[in-house]
Amino acid sequence: MQDQIEAIRAAIAADATAEQKAHGAAACRAILAALGAEPGKPIAMPGAPVPHPLAGIDPGQALDLLIAKLTAALPKDDDKSSAPQAAPDPRSLRIAFVAPRAPARGRAAPSGGSRERRRRG
Repeated sequence: MQDQIEAIRAAIAADATAEQKAHGAAACRAILAALGAEPGKPIAMPGAPVPHPLAGIDPGQALDLLIAKLTAALPKDDDKSSAPQAAPDPRSLRIAFVAPRAPARGRAAPSGGSRERRRRG
C-alpha cells in the first residue's frame, strides 16, 4: 500500500514526469478497486480481463457439457445411411478391425480373460 501512496505523491508533484503521472493514476485505480471490492470476491480492476464464465465450474460438469455439445454437433444416424460414401484413397492406411473371439467352453481363457472375472465378481 505504501508503494501506491508514494506513486501518487510523486505523480502530484509539480515536476512529475508523464511516466510518474501514469503510475500515480494506476495506483489510484488500484486503491479505488480495493476499496470498492466486496469481501470474498475478486477485485475487479479496470482494464483487466474478466474471468471466463466457466472458470468456477466443476471439471465433471464441464466434461458433461462438452460431451453434450459434441453429441449435438454429430450428424444424425439417418443422415449417414442416405449420404453417398466417398471412395477411400488407395494410398491411405487401412486397418481391418477384428472382433475378439469368445473362448470355447472348457478351455482356459486367453490372457485377457482375468479382466472378465474381475468385472463380474
